[in-house]
Amino acid sequence: MSTYAVTNPNTGEVEKTYDSLTAEQIPEIVDNADRAFHQWSETTAEDRAAVLSRAADIFESRAEELAHIIGREMGKPLKQGMSEVKKVAYTARWYSKNGPEFLEPTELPDAQGADRTYVRHDPLGVLLGIMPWNFPYNQIARFAIPNLMVGNAILMKQAAICPESSQKFQEILEEAGLPQGAYTNLYLNSGDTEEVLQDFRVKGVSLTGSETAGASVAGLAAKYLKKSVLELGGNDPAVVLDTDDVAALAKKLVTLRTANAGQVCTSPKRFIVVDDLYDEFLDATKNAVEAVTVGDYDHPDTDMGPLSSESARDEVVERIHQAVSDGATLHSGGEKLDRDGWFMSPALLTDIELDSDLGCNELFGPAVMVFRAEDEADALRIANHTQYGLMASVWTTDVEHGQQVAERINAGMTFVNTHMDSSPEFPFGGINNSGYGRENAQWALREFTNERLVRLNKQDLGG
Repeated sequence: MSTYAVTNPNTGEVEKTYDSLTAEQIPEIVDNADRAFHQWSETTAEDRAAVLSRAADIFESRAEELAHIIGREMGKPLKQGMSEVKKVAYTARWYSKNGPEFLEPTELPDAQGADRTYVRHDPLGVLLGIMPWNFPYNQIARFAIPNLMVGNAILMKQAAICPESSQKFQEILEEAGLPQGAYTNLYLNSGDTEEVLQDFRVKGVSLTGSETAGASVAGLAAKYLKKSVLELGGNDPAVVLDTDDVAALAKKLVTLRTANAGQVCTSPKRFIVVDDLYDEFLDATKNAVEAVTVGDYDHPDTDMGPLSSESARDEVVERIHQAVSDGATLHSGGEKLDRDGWFMSPALLTDIELDSDLGCNELFGPAVMVFRAEDEADALRIANHTQYGLMASVWTTDVEHGQQVAERINAGMTFVNTHMDSSPEFPFGGINNSGYGRENAQWALREFTNERLVRLNKQDLGG
């Protein structure tokens, strides 16, 4: 039997292990979730909203405690962890306030042939969530909270390195009044995912993770005719056209890239800079990268903590070294640090071939990659030279022109003078190899519903 474990990336020490489920336990767990679904789905939207509101208060009141947990699980700096927990609270409050209205039936007054036509947004049933370790609370919340608001029940498989935070999420929801079984944290072996999805009462699955994991789960969902949503990786471009302050912009983008040790699907992984700014921008970027303070998650001066695991750190370092062997230029960092835990120095790379590993594929770690573009048209060419399509940004003093450029980049989310934004008020998701479906806002409330058409007529059988 495999185990879930808290292995502190700041020290490399295993602090606690948890036994994973056996396949024989899964049917009973689905039984409990299905019973809870029938209870929870029959409550009013207002009652479900009240539970989410209470959960928001609990998350917010325990933000520092919860942030320490993920700091020990996956290395997130304490301030970033507290911000993440507060974002979960904000998400729960947003759905508590806005969910009931979005779930009101949609009237279709122009539909012909009936006295009344409308669409109900009914819950589907039990859903499986498969979530990653990089945002242990928020990734869960982005899927679970809107679907609990709808009235669905959730089975949640969190990453094996985050077993304590995932259980805390369940405990807080139940403390807020959620019926037992309506949300169940699973220490599920990845190989047993099919055991869950083959059950008829499980109606859908949402996965955030790698392309490989997404393709596997999407195949199972297709096999058993289940709705699926995938949020996968990205090699997101940040296109720099012009700026009034090169140093400030370079620092901002480096701060975004090294947040959470670069382990963010929407991180600006490719800085694409037009030729007349390139040299000055590269110098400023080097200064910003070398100013990043690497340290333990709970040290007050830490900008960047350890990577989530030894294997994650070693893979990033190895791929950086391979890129250099293939012709890329390493200006700074990219090395393991000689200390306990899974630390490395943030890297700065240039001269990366577009068809090379780092040019094509996501690097989930603190590597700043700067690409020189001849002009705006070339910057667009480089930005769109990818099989991904998650997030993209354009940086310019001319916002209107920036909008025109941003809308020509192939991505699910395009921004001007900002990046890595996500919030329950607006949708989140990608295209191409970055996945399909949307999280957040009313889009999340409609992904796993029965869009039930209802038409009403007075009985008139004619003559």
